[in-house]
Amino acid sequence: MQFVSQFLSYLLPVLYLILLYIYYNIFTGKNRKYESKTQTLLLVLLIIHGIEIVLRQLYLKAMPLSSAFDASSFLAFSILLVYYIIERSFENRASGFFIILFAFFPALVSAFNHVWEKESNPLLANPTFAIHASLNVIGYTALAISAIYALMYIIQYKNIKQRRFNRIYDQLPPVTYLENMSKRAVLIGIILMGVGIMMGHFQTKQAFGRYFFWDPKVIITDFIWLMYLSVYVTSHFKKWSARSMAYLSIFGFSILLVSIIIVFSVGKSFHEFY
Repeated sequence: MQFVSQFLSYLLPVLYLILLYIYYNIFTGKNRKYESKTQTLLLVLLIIHGIEIVLRQLYLKAMPLSSAFDASSFLAFSILLVYYIIERSFENRASGFFIILFAFFPALVSAFNHVWEKESNPLLANPTFAIHASLNVIGYTALAISAIYALMYIIQYKNIKQRRFNRIYDQLPPVTYLENMSKRAVLIGIILMGVGIMMGHFQTKQAFGRYFFWDPKVIITDFIWLMYLSVYVTSHFKKWSARSMAYLSIFGFSILLVSIIIVFSVGKSFHEFY
């Protein structure tokens, strides 16, 4: 089992690089031969990466998120998953090169640095915690991708305003697509994080007899989720402009990024309860 998982972990960066090359050709217009097959290729890579994660989980008897390199591998998987959902929703591949590029580097870094010592922390071996942590990671990833689309929106918006119809303008998706992609990514993040946070609080109730635990990681995660939920709901009632939402998405992700840095400076693992 370890051999198969290790082989797949070495294979994954190669597969990500091949997919990245395909999307590069689509983005530049050099070769669109595989444009109609990208969703199939994404799904195949998702399945292979998912198998690698499951095999590691079975061997370690815990969700492989306890080390920074394991978390990097799951981050690459999360980016790919969120992008797959968005591409299937909008049938637009113009942003794929940039998103897959962000997935390639954590996949590459993690492939040669996996730790094979079985997890001793009982919390990480708990299936409920594994689902809770996984949903939160994918949710955070969706919010990050939303910020990337928001940045692309601002670039395209400024190109239109300044009448700079250059190569970048031609290759990036239209502003209407970028607006909807950013909103869809935020919605994915809010839903997944909401379920993950709820599961975490129920698990806290079972372990400590109360729903809330005064841990910096818990506080920051709850705050980020409430902030995004409030802005998303308010934007629908107030009918905020797409440009305002794009800036808010980037600002929200900046707060999220600072918060994550604070979280990882506090402790080495996700929740050091025991």
